Amino acid sequence: MRGPISRRAAVRRCEQRDKRRDDRGGMQGERGTMALELAILAPIMLMLFMFLMACGRYYQTASLLENAAREGARAASQARSVEDAEVRLNDAVDRAAGQAFRSCADTASGSITSGFAPGETLSVEVTCTIDYRDLGLLGLSGDTVVSRTFSSSVDPYRGVRDGSDG
Repeated sequence: MRGPISRRAAVRRCEQRDKRRDDRGGMQGERGTMALELAILAPIMLMLFMFLMACGRYYQTASLLENAAREGARAASQARSVEDAEVRLNDAVDRAAGQAFRSCADTASGSITSGFAPGETLSVEVTCTIDYRDLGLLGLSGDTVVSRTFSSSVDPYRGVRDGSDG
């Protein structure tokens, strides 16, 4: 059996144990590093998250407008008059706007950008404005106008009225 150890030997053993702990990546000298890492990384991660939200908002809106332009052009090309074509286009835009963000839903509009005659190509343009003000941490404080166009052929053998009663 060992006898009692001296105070000096006990201190030396503790110092050796602390040195071994430091060599193995212990806690000595690393206090507060986790808080520092969090303070540095949290704003970067928040900005990355907000950037991804802005990209997602843009691409979702662009996809909705592309579908609205395609549906509107197809529906308008099947109409018999310009007024009916505009009504069908606006119905397609309203359906798409119901799925969009509020800023886009409030500003969505569609227009026929070409002639409306048998055998010609009918083009429509659908436009809306995306509001990025709620993502202000990124410095995106303005609005972005997104516009999509699509064309569809009007049947050359279809009877079309141009709106004149002549």
